[in-house]
Amino acid sequence: MKIRDVMRPGPYTIGEHETLGAAQRVMIRSHVRHLPVVREARLVGILSQSDVRAARGGADEDWWAYSVGTAMRSPVQTAGPDDHVSDVAGRLAAAKIGAMPVVDGGRLLGLVTATDLLDAEVRAATRPTPSSSALAVDAMTPFPFTIAPDALLVDAVALMADRHVRHLPVVDAASSIVGMLSERDVRAAIGDPIVFRAQRSHAPGEQPVRAVMTRPAAPVAFDRPVLEIARLFADSQLDAVPVVDKFGALLGIISYVDILRAMAH
Repeated sequence: MKIRDVMRPGPYTIGEHETLGAAQRVMIRSHVRHLPVVREARLVGILSQSDVRAARGGADEDWWAYSVGTAMRSPVQTAGPDDHVSDVAGRLAAAKIGAMPVVDGGRLLGLVTATDLLDAEVRAATRPTPSSSALAVDAMTPFPFTIAPDALLVDAVALMADRHVRHLPVVDAASSIVGMLSERDVRAAIGDPIVFRAQRSHAPGEQPVRAVMTRPAAPVAFDRPVLEIARLFADSQLDAVPVVDKFGALLGIISYVDILRAMAH
């Protein structure tokens, strides 16, 4: 399957001289997390929600007035319309990015995201491929960082930021999984974690992790096919789930990046 078959044509774009405030409004209203940045209809970079969050985390309260060009990633990795889905999946996984503009001769044709590629893998489920035989234990990230349910949210935020992770399995004293803390849960509770850490008052973070975590954690068995997990992610809009052994003990965590990496092999 080729990228032209799964990409999103005519993506929303933003000019490099427009403001970050304008870019954030486009993302919110259009329900997108990535904006190709253009100059006279030519692609010059890409701006993600994380880029905007990083700008907001600075000390300057006028971040919204900064130009997109100050926060965008450039040069930007691109895909061609005739590139194979598995090749692009491997590049996304290797770079740990969530989207890639699709260009042809310098002209922006569309945007392909990790979700698009996961959906493509699900649609191709009836075709026997090497990636369809991979199991969760083959693709997972082992020995993930964890957090206790009674730990303070402020400590969980610090752990996620310091270790550069977006998901923490929540385990009790018996090492049983009782929930999952994601960056999305954190944002719902305290807002932008970068801004939160920069503030002197951590009052909202004094609540325990159990108060904001997602439950149940919906773990998957170590021998569950990656293809089934990709379908679960596509249907439930999940980003990561814990992986457990036959006794229910935590073995690892599998994210959409891990699935993309498995698709590429």
